[in-house]
Amino acid sequence: MTRMSRRSLTLGLLSGAALAATGTSFALRKGERALVIGAGPAGALAASKLAASNPGASVTLIERDPTRMARDPAPATAFDRPASGATLSTLAAAGVQVKIDEVTGVDWRAGRAALFSGRNMGFDRLVLAPGIAPRAEKIAGLDARARHAWPAAWGNAREARRLTAQLAALQENGHVVLRLPAEISHPHVAMTRALALARAVAAVPGARLTVLDESDDPALRQGFAMAAGLQRIARNVAWVTPAQGARVTAVDASRGRIVAEAGELRADVVNFIAPQQAGVLAQKAGLTDASGWCPCDDQGRSNRVLGAVVLGDARKAAARTVACALASAQALPV
Repeated sequence: MTRMSRRSLTLGLLSGAALAATGTSFALRKGERALVIGAGPAGALAASKLAASNPGASVTLIERDPTRMARDPAPATAFDRPASGATLSTLAAAGVQVKIDEVTGVDWRAGRAALFSGRNMGFDRLVLAPGIAPRAEKIAGLDARARHAWPAAWGNAREARRLTAQLAALQENGHVVLRLPAEISHPHVAMTRALALARAVAAVPGARLTVLDESDDPALRQGFAMAAGLQRIARNVAWVTPAQGARVTAVDASRGRIVAEAGELRADVVNFIAPQQAGVLAQKAGLTDASGWCPCDDQGRSNRVLGAVVLGDARKAAARTVACALASAQALPV
């Protein structure tokens, strides 16, 4: 469990500002220990970079998903999260130790990370690439069963496989609904998702796609229309905006029923995307603010906890693309 007093947090904020102002690097002395949490594109690159720049230090990468760094990963679906870009062997060759476990809490004062396995790991420097997590919504009927039946597949491999299977079983004249929340964390991914669903629908005679877009983002809507037109998959797609009643007010997943301001819809497959925030660990570790994201400087150094560095999509001002995640690791002040 994270332990942090108001006084230590205040000191961390002040010291963090001073650290950013002086441009102090993240360099490690001989024998010091760096933990990197999360083996996505940003975390894997950061671990390799730290090991290369600090040959006398210990660099450990902790990842909870053993398949993410597999030599021969499972075939990707259209809904999978980005690959790590590194394998266990390439990381080992770079001097990075890899542990398959999950960090459940951070004790900043003691410099220790608690693991799901029951162990604890000490650290002198901590880099987090915690990814994102769904934010709860007050929608009638939207419970755990509904979220299972209607997988978001937004960075979750199991949900990606489930959504792929549901689309493969879509019958003639079937109806697919994509729900996009008012706050879209990854606009490019949202457009890619809509196009993937439109292609799936176009392959089934009589099938159709309804996009309930609560974001009212004209760039997203126009970008989809242009791409779908070029791919000739726009014919059976209805894009509903907030002004047209896109906001969802209630659901009944057992009946495939969605109630929006525009009226009631029945669907055979629903891809229900929730609003996002920084991953659970970032929240537990005291790195998020009221927005749910992690405020950081341009090099990822936390504005809330001295010595913490946050990479990838969890950062408050991140563009949330793979290129941006990799750039955050490249900017790590080693």
